[in-house]
Amino acid sequence: MEKRRMLKMTEIERNMLNRALTDRLNILHGESHQQVLELLEKIDLIKDSKLYMTIEDYDHIMLALNDLRNVYIAAGRSGGGIAKVILRVMRTRYKRVPEEYLEMESEIDI
Repeated sequence: MEKRRMLKMTEIERNMLNRALTDRLNILHGESHQQVLELLEKIDLIKDSKLYMTIEDYDHIMLALNDLRNVYIAAGRSGGGIAKVILRVMRTRYKRVPEEYLEMESEIDI
């Protein structure tokens, strides 16, 4: 079995990730754009709120959340909630990925 970082998300965190990654899509082109689209689809398809992140997924999520936090701070809004999600993502531990998750992930074709 393969090991990846596992993030157990609440509905609010899922919505925040969707917003941050959707905003990041406007900046990206090429292969990175495709990876973020696949990540968004993966987030939508998971049932038990457990997201198993590859290294690329982790990088895209961290950059997207940081960009969202910067937008909030530039607009004079508090970025405290986003900072908490960033810390939760940073503290994720490596867990074994279940076979069902890998099968679901292999079905994603964009």
